[in-house]
Amino acid sequence: MTEAERLAKNERIRDAGKATKLRRKEQICRVWRVKIDFSHLNSRQQTALKMLFVEAKWLHNDVITFLKAHEINSYDYKTQTVHNLDKEKQPVTHELEYISSQMKQAVIQNIKDSMKALKAAKNKGRAVGALKYKSDYASINLQQHGITYKFYSAGYIKIQNLGKIRIRGAGQFFNIPNIEYANAKLLKLPDGYYIAVTTFQNKTGCEHREYKSPIGMDMGIKTSITLSDGRKYKILIEEPERLKRLQRMIMRRMKDSSNRYKARKLLEREYQKLTNRKQDAANKILHEILQHEQIYMQDENLSGWHKGLFGRTVQHSILGLVKSKLIKNERVIVLPKSVPTTKYCPQCGKLKKNITLSDRIYECECGYHEDRDIHAARNMILLAKQNTCGTQGINAFGEDVRQHEPRDLCCSLVELGSPHFHKCG
Repeated sequence: MTEAERLAKNERIRDAGKATKLRRKEQICRVWRVKIDFSHLNSRQQTALKMLFVEAKWLHNDVITFLKAHEINSYDYKTQTVHNLDKEKQPVTHELEYISSQMKQAVIQNIKDSMKALKAAKNKGRAVGALKYKSDYASINLQQHGITYKFYSAGYIKIQNLGKIRIRGAGQFFNIPNIEYANAKLLKLPDGYYIAVTTFQNKTGCEHREYKSPIGMDMGIKTSITLSDGRKYKILIEEPERLKRLQRMIMRRMKDSSNRYKARKLLEREYQKLTNRKQDAANKILHEILQHEQIYMQDENLSGWHKGLFGRTVQHSILGLVKSKLIKNERVIVLPKSVPTTKYCPQCGKLKKNITLSDRIYECECGYHEDRDIHAARNMILLAKQNTCGTQGINAFGEDVRQHEPRDLCCSLVELGSPHFHKCG
């Protein structure tokens, strides 16, 4: 390739990238996960799939060693030989037979991204360490649809150096019209191998949903989630007995033995099942909550609850999952934890000081009484809507999340007649 041809090619690549960025602004990004049917792979494919992650680990560790004396940009990703240490810390050479060049580039790019993140954290004054060797590799980036991976149908996909393999779950998105496939990730989880596919769909082609009226959400210990319309959810997903047995079993096994390794893999799979059950419960509740046009919630100190008397209850609940997913939604407004949503009386505007956790019914001198959790959830809507200072809040949790300032809510309480707050200056 001549210099003129190379420059022309680079110009075409830049133009294509600009066009893609412009198109992405009018699209919705979604990530779908499908499972690889390992039982339908032939022996060569099973070996290749396992070795992809092993060779990715070898390559990662070889690059980390290379960085001790060289720049990462000088590393040759086309190499077929890497050098590592075995269990006895003796040098050993491995030949890369299964991992493709694009997968190698993805492993090296992950290291570059990690280096940039460490540098940014160090510039902010944070204490950072160095990149570490990996004993296991669980994610390989499939960079380009049509080359690194390609769908044949809702039941089959082709992966570079693996061939055509059977999958489950692609029917949920495969027949969506005008859908675009971006990169994907090949995942190794304790319960099997998965592919997480990133897709883009035009906003104009998406169905517009009719949302319900705004709703407030209160999180608690006795009742996990209470909504302002009276709905209550109490969900505790405790650790099964099998998981506890495996925890005891792994402690009796000799360190670095094969039996201990097998027990650890069984334990990881049991933890994966527990996580799946929690994710399923959280997604079902979120489906109910996000049907509303606006959601009001409070920034509860869940980590403080976990350290207190209710640590086991919080650990077995799904409060953390629900909160972390909700605050990423642009229709969710988060109130600061200092706002007295429980103590405030919406009828007379006074604050009730002497209220304990055992008081499940809120009663005020003016005659107002209501269930404590429903009362707090309704107050979130009331206090957030009575924003008289003219601002719409601060971005405290992320780019797409709004949170009202305490100053605005103080003005709201004054406007509603509360004698415990003073007007803003």
